Amino acid sequence: MLLAKGAGTPNQSSGMTVHAPKLLTPEEFASLIEVAVTSPNPKIPAPHLTKLINLGYVVVTVKGPVVTGDGLIRITESE
Repeated sequence: MLLAKGAGTPNQSSGMTVHAPKLLTPEEFASLIEVAVTSPNPKIPAPHLTKLINLGYVVVTVKGPVVTGDGLIRITESE
């Protein structure tokens, strides 16, 4: 269940990063790895890049897409 920002119980932490491995399809996960190993010019579908950015696994810099710390954690969680 997803809660709107600010919703929930008073004891609930709002600044915690939640890792949800199920959010990526196998193809999207492969795209995350592709960014990690071929940055700055990965050949991945635009919708995959958009999703990876929205999940905080990738950021786009002047040098191209780069995997974030959360993205690296996501990769290692699947090993």
